[in-house]
Amino acid sequence: MRTRLFLVLAAILMSNVANGLAQVRPTGIRLGYLDPKGSQAGLILGLDLTAQVDETVELGVTINGFRKSYEKTTTIAQQVSAGGLIEKQVQQELAFTTFFLPIMAEAIVHFGQEDFHFFANGGLGYEMLWNNENNLAQQKRERRYYSGFMWLAGGGFQQRLGSRSAFIGEVFYHNATVKRNQTKNTEGLPVWSQVDLSGLGFRGGLRFGLW
Repeated sequence: MRTRLFLVLAAILMSNVANGLAQVRPTGIRLGYLDPKGSQAGLILGLDLTAQVDETVELGVTINGFRKSYEKTTTIAQQVSAGGLIEKQVQQELAFTTFFLPIMAEAIVHFGQEDFHFFANGGLGYEMLWNNENNLAQQKRERRYYSGFMWLAGGGFQQRLGSRSAFIGEVFYHNATVKRNQTKNTEGLPVWSQVDLSGLGFRGGLRFGLW
């Protein structure tokens, strides 16, 4: 009897989940700027996949990508031509690329249904960081991978543009500390390496298909 009841409840739950997922669709793209504590600032691009619960609340998933590249160069020679052209000879000493990918379950709450209104959003999820560093001067190359849980909270405004589109602007706080090399020392105590990616950001974007 209990087994049958469990199977019925599981079937109902799976049906509700499937119906909810069927309503989730792309509803926005966002492009902005993030200044993490443990990395150089850079651009962040995001995609919203949400479903409307009612006229006020949206639930779904958001996927974001942050990328920052850096090169360290040194001028080793310079010459000026007869025509005044300044030519520099440059050598590259260091190159690195940082990319991290936060994937979150998110909620968006709209404060009003007017063409212009404010909203708040928040998310909880998992973040992955890849860092590739090439030290050309020392002929040393290193790749690092970190991961950990994260959350985001923000708010902003939404201005309707057309019958199914709107422009948004928001300020947000991104909180994440990702780790790698989790092990124990000789005394049996946990040790690891970590990067703090927490920081403030702002972004703008387009929302669509909401009406």
